[in-house]
Amino acid sequence: MHLKEISLVNVRKLDFFKAHFSTTTTIITGSNGQGKTSVLESIFFLLTSKSFRKKYNKSIIKKNQKRLQIKGVLNTDEEVVIKISYDSAKKEIEKDGEKVKKTSEILKYSNIVSVSPEEPDVIEIYRKEKLQYFDKIIFKIISNHVETIKTYNKLLLIRNSLLENKQETFQWDKKIIKVGYLVWEEREKFFKYFIEKFKSIEKKIIGKNTYSLKYLKNIPKNETEYFNKLQLKSQNKTQAGPHLDNIYFYLNEKNLQESGSQGEKKLFKYILKLTEAEIIKEKKKTSPILLLDDYFAKLDDENIMKIFTFFHRKFQTIITTTKTNNTMMEKRLKNPNTTIKIIKLND
Repeated sequence: MHLKEISLVNVRKLDFFKAHFSTTTTIITGSNGQGKTSVLESIFFLLTSKSFRKKYNKSIIKKNQKRLQIKGVLNTDEEVVIKISYDSAKKEIEKDGEKVKKTSEILKYSNIVSVSPEEPDVIEIYRKEKLQYFDKIIFKIISNHVETIKTYNKLLLIRNSLLENKQETFQWDKKIIKVGYLVWEEREKFFKYFIEKFKSIEKKIIGKNTYSLKYLKNIPKNETEYFNKLQLKSQNKTQAGPHLDNIYFYLNEKNLQESGSQGEKKLFKYILKLTEAEIIKEKKKTSPILLLDDYFAKLDDENIMKIFTFFHRKFQTIITTTKTNNTMMEKRLKNPNTTIKIIKLND
């Protein structure tokens, strides 16, 4: 799957923008504040019906305008035209000129992986958000995991509400134990696969393994211990279960959040996202679109090219940057046979 073209009206600072994309790599350049990130956000919004920004709200619509419109042409096995209109109260989605009743009808085209400073930072976010981040990746490759997490969260909400109101939880305990073990089973299966793939990609990109991920399950020894832990009434919250799991990131066996430089953290995030992209490609038999915002920032020239060499021609990639200040990249761009396309936003 690749995005052939996009046009947008009234998205943030952009009155109008239209572009055709390379099937390999497209680089969008321009000064700060011109709307480069908004182009990537529009692509993401079109294909997922959501924004990747941390604080997404009505501000996606250009100031003093009531409505935005984004239209894209996708090449899958056939050409598909998707259009989304949004007026802050409701979204209207069309596929090939016909109204779409459910957003789920276009989510099969949402194979997209983004890296942006505007996204929540996976290294810095809290444990709960980190679990949600990885659960969303699991959703893409283990279809049952969506329902498993929904069911578990529903039971957790009911149980915590009963605890807060000093009511008996016994009838819910066996149910939450059963679903809790299912969450652990699905997460463990995923992380075993993800970590192996991460190590493989890291070695291909930088030639060695210096980063590591650890998934720590808050899992009791057996059902009896799980049940006993559930009887603890501390803080009127459920004291055992997969909602208390955690994920840690390390660089040379030291906590990455505390010891890593900005460049080291950004390199880790790229390897993490490329691992996600490779898994989607492998499991869903289709290549996701990569959206890389402010690609050249905080990376040295060597790592810029190592990452680029890995994804170029493997995935359709759309990059934003203020300038392509990399000698090796400039040589590639000057090559008359290059498949890289440059779009200058200020043109």
